[in-house]
Amino acid sequence: MAHVRVRRVLLAGLLLLALALGAGSGYYAGDYFDGPEPTASGTAGPLGDISPSPTPTPTEPPLPVKTPVPSTVEPLETGLDYTNRTFTVTPKDAEPVQLSIETPQGWKIAPRDPKRPGEVKYLDKLRERGVRVEAVAPAAQSPAAEMAQLIVDLKKSQPPENDVRIASHTTDVITGDDGESRSVATLIYTFIPGETLRYVIVRWVAINGELTNVEMSITGLPQDAQALDEVLQRATASVSEVG
Repeated sequence: MAHVRVRRVLLAGLLLLALALGAGSGYYAGDYFDGPEPTASGTAGPLGDISPSPTPTPTEPPLPVKTPVPSTVEPLETGLDYTNRTFTVTPKDAEPVQLSIETPQGWKIAPRDPKRPGEVKYLDKLRERGVRVEAVAPAAQSPAAEMAQLIVDLKKSQPPENDVRIASHTTDVITGDDGESRSVATLIYTFIPGETLRYVIVRWVAINGELTNVEMSITGLPQDAQALDEVLQRATASVSEVG
């Protein structure tokens, strides 16, 4: 009889071991293919006390894409007069940089943002158009690489309802006012941050070499496209480090 009991205990032990291994291998297979499961905590209870998983909270439906309100502002004319501006900016974790650039005459410098000491902005009297100039220091990426990064960032940062649309993205080499070649990359896009459609040109400039040391953006309305391109060309050719 003792022999029979030992045999039964041994069989029961083997059965429990097989069940344990089967449960373990099933968990790890699920962990591998479906991603990690949340770790349970607390004491185990009877099976009857297990409650069903809560129903996931439905996510909010995305907002519809905005319909822009047409702007009644007269288009910016080409053939603008320009004036030279000189200013000092301080890129993050870098020494101050003095820059010089030509912007349309009559555009006024905007109050400096203490959170963005590396840039300045000049706005027209209606505050509908502007030039933003930023020193990039230390220069680390080519204009093309900077442009590729912004395209990715735009898609992440702007909600779908703002309807970001990339109009063009190009690279080029231009000749600056100093007679030297400058590598540039240019991204043009539109979006609806408020009620009206905005037209934005961003350009990265390698003033002296292959790496970006100036970033600028020219903003306005779609009807300003020709004039904004003129502003861009003057700014790109004239921008330089002073001293």
